[in-house]
Amino acid sequence: MSTHFKWFKVFGIVLLSMVLVTVASCKPAPEPTPTAVPKPTKVATAQPVPVEKLKVAFVYVAPIGDMGWTYAHDEGRLQLEKELGVETAYIENVPEGPDAERVIRDFAQKGYNIIFTTSFGFMDPTIAVAAEFPDVVFEHCSGYRTAENAATYFGRMYQPRYLSGLVAGKMTKSNMIGYVAAFPIPEVLRGINAFTLGVREVNPEAKVHVVWTNTWFDPVKEKEAAEGLLDLGADVIAQHQDTPEPQKAAEERGVYGVGYDSDMSVQAPGAVLTSPVWHWDVYYLDTVKAVMDGTWTSHEYWGSMKDGVVGLAPYGPMVPDDVKALVAQWEAKIISGEWDVFTGPIKGQGGQLAIPAGQAMTDGEMLGMSWFVEGVVGEAPGEPPVAEVSAEKLKVAFVYVGPTGDLGWTYAHDQGRLYMESELDYVETAYSELVAEGPDANRIIRDYAEKGFDVIFATSFGYMSDVIEVAAEYPDVVFEHCTGYMTADNAGIYDGRGYQGWYLAGIAAGSVTKNNSIGYIAPYPIPEVVRNMNAFTLGARSVNPDVQTHIIWLNAWVDPPRERQAAEALLDLGCDVIARESDSTEPDKLAQEEGIYCVGYNAYVPDVAPDALLTSPIWNWGIFYKSAVENVKAGTWTNVPYWGGIADGLLDLAPFGPAVPEDAKTLIAAKKAEIVAGTFDVFVGPIKDNTGELKVADGVTMTDGEKLGFDWLVEGVVGNIP
Repeated sequence: MSTHFKWFKVFGIVLLSMVLVTVASCKPAPEPTPTAVPKPTKVATAQPVPVEKLKVAFVYVAPIGDMGWTYAHDEGRLQLEKELGVETAYIENVPEGPDAERVIRDFAQKGYNIIFTTSFGFMDPTIAVAAEFPDVVFEHCSGYRTAENAATYFGRMYQPRYLSGLVAGKMTKSNMIGYVAAFPIPEVLRGINAFTLGVREVNPEAKVHVVWTNTWFDPVKEKEAAEGLLDLGADVIAQHQDTPEPQKAAEERGVYGVGYDSDMSVQAPGAVLTSPVWHWDVYYLDTVKAVMDGTWTSHEYWGSMKDGVVGLAPYGPMVPDDVKALVAQWEAKIISGEWDVFTGPIKGQGGQLAIPAGQAMTDGEMLGMSWFVEGVVGEAPGEPPVAEVSAEKLKVAFVYVGPTGDLGWTYAHDQGRLYMESELDYVETAYSELVAEGPDANRIIRDYAEKGFDVIFATSFGYMSDVIEVAAEYPDVVFEHCTGYMTADNAGIYDGRGYQGWYLAGIAAGSVTKNNSIGYIAPYPIPEVVRNMNAFTLGARSVNPDVQTHIIWLNAWVDPPRERQAAEALLDLGCDVIARESDSTEPDKLAQEEGIYCVGYNAYVPDVAPDALLTSPIWNWGIFYKSAVENVKAGTWTNVPYWGGIADGLLDLAPFGPAVPEDAKTLIAAKKAEIVAGTFDVFVGPIKDNTGELKVADGVTMTDGEKLGFDWLVEGVVGNIP
């Protein structure tokens, strides 16, 4: 037995004594060795076993009607019968201890070839009987002891727990989520933490309140615990319990819930958003096939979402499409191995840094988890680790073309800076605003490099040449330039697919215009602006083919008086919706005053034009800034160009104003989900230019290179490119 497994065994004994040794546990305190696939030791089944002679037995700790742990295992048994035609048997409600050993031995004496024992407390009886019947294969769920003919198996349930937390975090209104939990053992603590990390990824203000029942299967206690949390104000109830009673309590109160083990929406269809579920058939089928063909070996298995042994149940009808799309994005990252749930930075319950940025917890650390993460309200048996943080902070500088108070482009970037600073304890930031493109920019960028800043973000296109020049002089500094195209060994570029948000905003504008005349205030005739304007027009004309978009070129990024004058000119042309890619809110204010509609940009600023604002394509630059700085810290940064989109979380659409019709909201949500899933692209032909010439053939998608070099206007745009 490995050293860390001896530790787990001791930890398990101590912890179980804390929560009553006699607990009828169907999950472990010490848990399975973290191998993603079976680890071969010695072949127990030297000869294949034909299906007509194969007999498989299951020992259950609870009734199969619990709709939870045992029900999920029995669903796997039934699938085994259906797909392989093997003979199976089971006994339910088997207490852990002498009765379990008797039942397991009885199955072995009756000639069963494989015996699955599905509760942690069955571990010692399983090993004892396995020694007496060396020709029988024993499989124990959630334990840590093995033998030549006895294996262990479990699953990384924390992965779908995290995904369900994303859903709960999006759906809570009170920012109080209740969690009915069984025992404070590593598996349960790990699940609560994973769920909470998911919740707070999308809703940093939300908290998860935990109530311990000290039972696995007690419908009355489970429901009472849920009701207590509901009385405190929880509007979502999650659980690590084996019956759907907490979900029923949520439904009775008219709030939401997240089930467990199996799809609990069957029992509470009005409440259940989704459920992290077990697909035991995946493991049982593979195991029985291995016995049948003589390749079974003893092993310690900890399966994942990639294996299919754990996952999410279907969503309830109340879950919006954009939430589903968000979850799909994170699910893909987990399954691909690009990222896993317990990757830093992670703070402990008291707010201290527990896992540093870029560092992933080891399987051993996850299997022994005894503490709570930030955002959990409740008591855990252990204290969070305290990460070692270098006293020397990473210095990060930002160079802005406008004022941080413009409520536009610079404001959005500075919000990203603040987000990154709040997330990364080891970062110190500085910024310069209103930096003119040209000699001033060169001087300020060089000054930051001379002062020892490690990373410098330059946030305007006109800074590009200066970034490259200074980067050549300071090879040990990392430079990132926004919207440019020139790179160097120590200089990268980053931008976002703003056109995706503009297309969706166009749908909103096209749905409300009465005059079929929409104005667009365009800063400069560069590909980025042309691309966004075209996408906006395509979105508007997708719901209203008669719409025309009238351009006024501003030749400035931020100039409040001229932006207002441009909006007034568009109003005089008969435009009843005004969109602006400029950086101040003056056009929005005019729309509010004149009783027409507007589409904002860069950031969500509803108070300026509460009645006029339809929505805004907005930036979440902090997503990129945090990732880039984490990579610099970890030594994994590269100068590979980044062009993020809605699927990355870099872009989004602001909440809708009161004027946007419900059918438009539904359509926008559907299109957004398609964009995230990669099944829809804005620039797919047929697309004509504003002279009527076919520019993109039917079914053809413009390449990224073509989009980045956009130099023509689509049909419906009134005006030209200077």
